[in-house]
Amino acid sequence: MKKILIFAVVFAITMIFSGCSAPRITNTGRSAIEQYLLAVTIERLTEHSGLDKYAGKKIYFDYTYLAPQVDKPYLQGRLEMMVSKANCEIVAKQADADVMIQPLCGVLATDNNTILFGTPQFPIPLPQTDLNIVIPEIPIFKVYDRVAYGRLSFNIFDAKTRKPLETINAIKASTSYKNWIICLIPFRTHNFDMKDTKDTDLEINVF
Repeated sequence: MKKILIFAVVFAITMIFSGCSAPRITNTGRSAIEQYLLAVTIERLTEHSGLDKYAGKKIYFDYTYLAPQVDKPYLQGRLEMMVSKANCEIVAKQADADVMIQPLCGVLATDNNTILFGTPQFPIPLPQTDLNIVIPEIPIFKVYDRVAYGRLSFNIFDAKTRKPLETINAIKASTSYKNWIICLIPFRTHNFDMKDTKDTDLEINVF
């Protein structure tokens, strides 16, 4: 009886400390990887926009054709950053500008595909019951590939006369993040920099 009481006390203390130390975990609507893929794709698109040739001009952006894009604010911010680096002045009214730039974003989205060699997950129904035994996936070789694609164009006009000055057509960029499993060993590869997720200080707190 005494042993059972001691065990009950130890178990209760363990449960109390376990409950106190459990972190609260939440998830955003988009995963960090998806956000990385889209952000880096936008950065690559804008870095190759060629808008620096209008250095020193007063620029008015017409964002009418970006309306359907979920990531419109970040794309706008990056475009304005690019022309600001070229010492352009961004104005709020077309009448005050030298050049009007009209960005068109035809593609800005993610896609994914999976290749699996091995045994996929499948349920085995138990006879005379509504229960299933689920056999887990056993991958010998598996690739889960997530890719973001972007396609950006520009119509550029004289802001005063709306005379076309230039069209910059079909700037393309993409990013990729792959999860691999080879002989049950997982690893990952990606074609963009993620050093900020690794170069952090390690801090250990016992209590």
